Amino acid sequence: MKTGNRIIAVIITSLLVSCSFGSKPAPITEANFLTLADVTGRPTLREDSPDVRIINVKAKALIKKQDTLAAKRKAMENAAIIAVETMVRELMSAEDYNRRYEEIERYLSKNIDKYIVDREANGAKKIYLGKFYGVSATFKVNRQKVLVALQKDLRIIDASGSTLVTVVTSRKDLDLAAIGYRFSDIEDSLMNQIQTELNQRGLKALDFRNAVASLQADPKMKAAFSKVSKKQFMAMVAGSKAGDAALDKQMQDAEAFYATGLSILKKLAKVVVEVNIMSVSKTGNNMALNLNVTAKNISVGSGGAFANTIVQVARRAGPNTDDSAMLTGLIKDAYEDMNRSFIPQIIKEMSTIDVIGDKLVRYELVMKGYSGREFRNTRKLIENAQADNFRFINFDNSLKDAKPSINRVFVRYAGKTSKLADTILDLLDGANLSADEPIIAPGLTDLVFEKTVEK
Repeated sequence: MKTGNRIIAVIITSLLVSCSFGSKPAPITEANFLTLADVTGRPTLREDSPDVRIINVKAKALIKKQDTLAAKRKAMENAAIIAVETMVRELMSAEDYNRRYEEIERYLSKNIDKYIVDREANGAKKIYLGKFYGVSATFKVNRQKVLVALQKDLRIIDASGSTLVTVVTSRKDLDLAAIGYRFSDIEDSLMNQIQTELNQRGLKALDFRNAVASLQADPKMKAAFSKVSKKQFMAMVAGSKAGDAALDKQMQDAEAFYATGLSILKKLAKVVVEVNIMSVSKTGNNMALNLNVTAKNISVGSGGAFANTIVQVARRAGPNTDDSAMLTGLIKDAYEDMNRSFIPQIIKEMSTIDVIGDKLVRYELVMKGYSGREFRNTRKLIENAQADNFRFINFDNSLKDAKPSINRVFVRYAGKTSKLADTILDLLDGANLSADEPIIAPGLTDLVFEKTVEK
């Protein structure tokens, strides 16, 4: 009996061994087709300075000769380029960016690490049937260095795209005569300090007077803008109705003037900062200054106040300190107080406010399962569909013999990702080359169009 069991065990073992050596490796199935949508991670980098931005991106690279380490490095390089490009788009107007994105890309890509403060790969895995290595990465991008490259080196940034207008106002009936000052003394000193500091940070600060003078220098804009007082300006920024806007009596059609005036202001600036002088006091050798500072996003109708703070500063004069030096010191103290929290909020907001218009973003259209003539037809359809908001860049068919075939088309598109997907699906449907709807997710610029298989 034992001998019989031993014989049966030997037979079973032999069968298992023969099956394991004789069978082929299990083929890669469709279920293994992972995309960048499957690559996720949790970032740990944080914005610790107003001069940097944290940008999360996803990118990939072809795995050559099974060298996944090299592919990961290349994927991180590609991700860095996308992160810096994202920062560039935030700083520029759509018109300027769409006209010169190729020049910008060539210049910045020469030394992309110059603009990166820190980076981390928070997710990584093989995707596209193991042909590519995908990464989810986070970059700390130096906004200031990117801005310098665009302004100083390339000389192409639209100054109005990162401009704020500052207005110094005061409480009604604020009497400064008792301490020997005029309101204009404080106004001029504040404006000089604000303009100097913010210009050094890469923001073009204009006071109300310069703003109006700038607009009136253009005859067409002057005709539309006419004359605006500081009170009218602040009324427009506050979003009050035309009837409450304190318009000059000689103005005709107040509603039209109000709408036109605000629209022109939006062309000039993204943000208006109001520095309201609440009180100035002097007791013996002591002097104090109280300010209420508010920043408002006026670039879009849905904007509004996003930063507000009360600044209270005081100084004691020495035996040889004159009043003008005292005032200058107080103004510097007030700005230093603003600089601790208020100014960083402004810089961050102006980095993320988008000007009117959509910018051409790079996308990769992955055509899965379209081989031979089908892909050639698809490529031609995409190329012939070019428009102001849709550009064909190039294609890659190096994996056309993969199973299933993987062909890629590189484009730029200005608009929502879902609209781009609909455009491609309509093109395919029109040529009887239907596809399943691609995965669309925030930050995902790879759209996979899988050929529909008839069942």
